[in-house]
Amino acid sequence: MMDQVKIMTLNTWLGGEAVQDGVSKLAQAVTFSGADIVGFQETPDPAEAVAKQLGWHFCQNNEGRGNCSIISKYPIAESFYLDEVSTVGAHIELPSGQRIVAVSTHLYYDPYGPYWALFDGKSAEEIIAMERDVRGKEIEAVLQALEPLVSANTPLFLMGDFNAPSHLDWIEATRASHNDYSIEWPVSGMVEEAGFHDSYRVIHPDPAAMPGNTWSTVHTPEHPWGDNPYEPQDRIDFIYYHGSGAVVTASEVVISGKPLGFGSHEQNEWPSDHAAVMSTFHIKPL
Repeated sequence: MMDQVKIMTLNTWLGGEAVQDGVSKLAQAVTFSGADIVGFQETPDPAEAVAKQLGWHFCQNNEGRGNCSIISKYPIAESFYLDEVSTVGAHIELPSGQRIVAVSTHLYYDPYGPYWALFDGKSAEEIIAMERDVRGKEIEAVLQALEPLVSANTPLFLMGDFNAPSHLDWIEATRASHNDYSIEWPVSGMVEEAGFHDSYRVIHPDPAAMPGNTWSTVHTPEHPWGDNPYEPQDRIDFIYYHGSGAVVTASEVVISGKPLGFGSHEQNEWPSDHAAVMSTFHIKPL
């Protein structure tokens, strides 16, 4: 029996608190997507409340450990957490009895590399050095913790809000979209070097044709964050996968309704300032 599983990642925008009736709207977003497993990011963590509404299983960071969680239609056999970075993992039992591991992480947001490029005129070398020092150290800790699962060839899914674009996106062919920059963003490169695949880019390999932007649903170019002159749009939420038993068959950016821009967002049907990403996988029997 080959399992099919749909996995989604979603930054919850302060646990749904930015919109009216946010927890219910998060549950509705999960239902709308058709996902089986969802990684949430951003505190206060809504996992328990959303899982209760859906009748699902959940795990979240223990007190003081950060702001990530996982909800699952399928039983969670065990979970684990990282102290040094906001990360939670779950061993999930699929209908066939086979287990996979889903991991939700949230890397730090500041400084934000695209602002350095587009507003501050920093060089690609300066931006790469900053990324390695800030988010690079975080993802290194995550990848080190996951190395035993990687070595065991466990079907493994690493998802979350990485707060950095991908080296697969800011390329020569898309310079016009990035103020003539081409940047080898190091965090995504480190994940790739560890043997993971970017599920969205596997299905949509051309970033010019399918940018897959997830930032932002409400901070649009016309409704920028803070004092920005405009808001750059980027793909900063990812679902990576590892293991010969996992095959991605579809991947999409998910938004429901027509979110209004920041300042008029409280009634939005979509509860987040990020779009979600959902990828469908076939899990081969071991």
